[in-house]
This record gives sequence, C-alpha cells and structure tokens, in this order.
Amino acid sequence: DESLLTQDTLKMALSAVPTTAEQALLLAFQGEPSTLDRPEQLLRSLCGIPRLEGRIHAMIFKAQLEPDMDELLRQVDSLKAACEAVQGSAELQALMQIVLHIGNALNAGTARGNAAGFRPSALLKLAEHKAADKKTTLLHYTVEVVQTNAPKVRRVTALLPTLAQASRVSLEELRAKSADLARGMDQVERELTALEEAAEKEEERREALHREAMEAWSAAKERRDEARRRHREGRAAARASEGGGGGGGGGGGGG
Repeated sequence: DESLLTQDTLKMALSAVPTTAEQALLLAFQGEPSTLDRPEQLLRSLCGIPRLEGRIHAMIFKAQLEPDMDELLRQVDSLKAACEAVQGSAELQALMQIVLHIGNALNAGTARGNAAGFRPSALLKLAEHKAADKKTTLLHYTVEVVQTNAPKVRRVTALLPTLAQASRVSLEELRAKSADLARGMDQVERELTALEEAAEKEEERREALHREAMEAWSAAKERRDEARRRHREGRAAARASEGGGGGGGGGGGGG
C-alpha cells in the first residue's frame, strides 16, 4: 500500500534491515522468540523476507521515479529550447558577425586579423579589453556599433529568458541523475528477475508436491481397491463355506 509505505517509511525500513552478521545471530537463536525484545523480534521476522534490502531499494526508486523523471525532462527541455533558440536566431548570428568584424579590425596586420570565426569563450574578452580611459571596454564599443549600425540586432535580448533558464541546468548533475536512474532501473530489473525466478521455483515446488500427492492418492486408491477386492473375495469364500457345510448336514439326517 503506497499510502502507508511512503518514501520516509521505506527509508526508515531500509535503515532497520539487519546486516548479514545480525541475521546469522538472529537465525541461530534456538529459544522461544517471545523471550526476545520487541526490536529483536522485528529484526528476526525481517530475516525471513528474501532480498528485503533490494526490494526496499526498488520501492524507493519507484516512489521517486515520477518526480525525478519530471525534473529531468524539464531540464532537458530547457536545454533543447535554448539550443533551438540560439540556432534559429538571425539576430544572434548578426551580432556574432559584428563581433568578428571588430576583432578582425583590431587584429589587422597580424596573423589573427583575417579570422573566419572565433570560439564562444572569446566573447568574455569583450569586457576585458579597455580603451585608454580605462573605463570603456570593447563590449561598450560593440553595443554602440549595434545601436548605431544595426538596431534590429538588439532584438537578440529576447533570447535572454530562455537562455537564463537553461543556464541554471548543470550538465554534470544531469548526467549524474541520468546515471542514478539507470542504476535504479537495473535494480528494479534484478528484483523482478529474482521474483520471476522465485515464482518459477515455487511453481515447480507446487507441481512436485501435486505430483507426490497424486501419486500417494493413486497408491492409496489402489490399496483401497485391493482391500475391497479381498474383502469381496473373503465374503464370497465365507458364503461358499457356509453353503457347503449346510448341505453336508442335511444329507446326514436323511441317511
């Protein structure tokens, strides 16, 4: 019952699962179970549940699966939306082109003065390069160029809400969560396989018991039938004996 076995309850139960050494001690106890303390009685009863720890882990995973998957998919959707917005933004492409032209102009006459592109990390340098006044940066100059020569590019700021949401997603945490989900699925699969194997063994045991019972019943039926047959034969022999003795006595009286 999931209304009773909440995540907190399951985690408490998991912490109460006896260790291998504790199980060995509890199962080795030959006295009356009622003489044990209540906690020890509970632990001893838990020892009789096969694969208890794995089952509880699987149940905890099941309880957490839906909210974890919802959060994981939400983060993936945020990244996907940001990627699609960046790839489909003509304004962003135009802005990158302006930055490239400015960079080539600053590097004119050098080996980097005719670059065909740049790494995204190079954008951070826009705020590092300063003019002679030590206040105006290359970023300020880029904004001024955009406002003067390409005002429509300013619409690139419409991307900010989508990108801000995606920036809060940690790829490392995303990978770790995906790995946790994969391990949880493996745990559930192992438990289901174990339950299926146990069910098959139980079915085999029941079939074996059924065969033994049927064989015992057949043997008993044969013995019963044999007993009835002998009883009928015995009664028939007795009647025949009684009939033969009566005939002999009558003949004697007539003589």
